[in-house]
Amino acid sequence: MQAPDTAFYRRWIIANGQAEAAGLGTTFVAGRLVAPHLEQVTGVAAILGGALVAVLLGILLEGVVVGLLQERVLRQRRPELRRGTWILATAAGAGLAWLLGMVPSTVMALGSTASPGPAPEEPGVLVQYGLAMALGLVTGPILGLAQWTVLRGLVTGAGRWLWANALAWAAGMPLIFMGMDLVPWDGPFVLVALALYLVCGVTGVAVGAIHGRVLLRLLQPPEPAKPRLV
Repeated sequence: MQAPDTAFYRRWIIANGQAEAAGLGTTFVAGRLVAPHLEQVTGVAAILGGALVAVLLGILLEGVVVGLLQERVLRQRRPELRRGTWILATAAGAGLAWLLGMVPSTVMALGSTASPGPAPEEPGVLVQYGLAMALGLVTGPILGLAQWTVLRGLVTGAGRWLWANALAWAAGMPLIFMGMDLVPWDGPFVLVALALYLVCGVTGVAVGAIHGRVLLRLLQPPEPAKPRLV
């Protein structure tokens, strides 16, 4: 029979893997479906509109789905957590993270529209992975910031949840970039979709394994104070 902590940790990892596969994976699949149509639309309004749609999909799909599955597991250890609060917090954090993450590509797209010319050369693979890690370090705490406002009412030392998300997504974002390089983009759409779901699922498992360790410690009951010797 598994110890309670081991069972909780396993459920947390599985929930994050399922949530990222369903939420982030569906976001990427939806983007793949609309990409051919967006490529035919030009102009500032089209670029900003596409960025807005991406942010909204990130909130509705990744934020809500991840929040829902995480809350189900978290309430098993903290039943006093009000239903829906973790979901709303996760959706808010996902919206901020997606908004920040869309800024570089949107600015580059707007710049190319203002001064058309040859597309800039992409940086090397190592540089891309390094930038992905830096993006994870920044967006991770943003994703967990609203969750922290909920968590601090349940545990002591909730601030550690912020750097836990920073470390988790510093590992998770390069995994996404690596996975995208392995997706068979020229293959059948079904194969592309399955690959995207797999990449996001693996990323969710890795992210959940990292910040789940910190969450496990946060949920531990405080040790009783040792009696003072007189």
